[in-house]
Amino acid sequence: MAKLYFRYGAMGSSKTANAIMVQYNYRERGQNALLLKPRLDSRDGEKVVGSRSGLCAPCEFIENLDRIDLNLYDCLIVDEAQFLTKAQVEQLVDVVDRRGIPVICYGLRADFQGNLFEGSHWLLAWADTIEEIKTVCWCGRKATCNARVAGGKVVKDGEQIVLGGNESYVALCRKHWKSGELAPEEIRRIAAGKREYLPLLLDADPSEAMIDRYLDAGDMYVLFAHGRAVAEAVVTRREDGCELKNIATEKDARGKGYATRLLMHLFRLLAAEYERIYVGTCEDLLPFYEKLGFEYAYTAPHFFRDNYPGVTFAEGALDDMTYLVRPLR
Repeated sequence: MAKLYFRYGAMGSSKTANAIMVQYNYRERGQNALLLKPRLDSRDGEKVVGSRSGLCAPCEFIENLDRIDLNLYDCLIVDEAQFLTKAQVEQLVDVVDRRGIPVICYGLRADFQGNLFEGSHWLLAWADTIEEIKTVCWCGRKATCNARVAGGKVVKDGEQIVLGGNESYVALCRKHWKSGELAPEEIRRIAAGKREYLPLLLDADPSEAMIDRYLDAGDMYVLFAHGRAVAEAVVTRREDGCELKNIATEKDARGKGYATRLLMHLFRLLAAEYERIYVGTCEDLLPFYEKLGFEYAYTAPHFFRDNYPGVTFAEGALDDMTYLVRPLR
């Protein structure tokens, strides 16, 4: 018998990744599963759903459901289901009850103020099966609340729907959501919304065109102090290891060891996949990297002159790039 499922979880609980994997599992069994989302969710582009894990898949809009031949599908999967209207949830109920097609909805239960979204309200009322997808607060307790963050502080006022990712929201336990207390320090991997950190990226690399060459393909990590992004690093793959392409700390947060702690965390994290890490740098920064165990590897002649035409560097007239390397194992 077909059922309507509502699988809810706080921000960062891998709801979208789960939705994409369920669709994949149906296809592995030789069946078709249609992935849907509300038109309102435009963060990943037109008719695309994207997970913070990096997974993405094409989808259709729930608003177009009447124009889709549902006879072709064995299951409907709805992402960002909290944005559904009551009428749309009723439509999904009819798909289950009249057509016998299972519908699996993924979404948030409540907004940043602790109030139910419209879609979540009616899914909780009418779903045959309700399941929680769990994640944890920075303190280690189960995270059940979605906190909106602005200027490094939890905010409780504003419009219910403001689209955003790691830069705008964080999952907290009820205690820390009520108190507004954010993690003293935590490091998060950023899969979506990387360009939100462009001002910080430009502190280390003054060419936006150069940043565009590696940002999408790279793994980005951001160190947050009490909810505020204070340091970032971008790492890319290369044939003989990985490369640190960008690292920067906010000007008023320098001298507090944030960049060092971020790198030490990455050394441990990356060691599971890579044997060594490279970094290209200028002469002024050699002492910083040498203290972290980097040694000279090679020189790339005229790198700055060839790749940064017209850019004036604070360090002076740069030309060659010095590459250093550090073992990770």
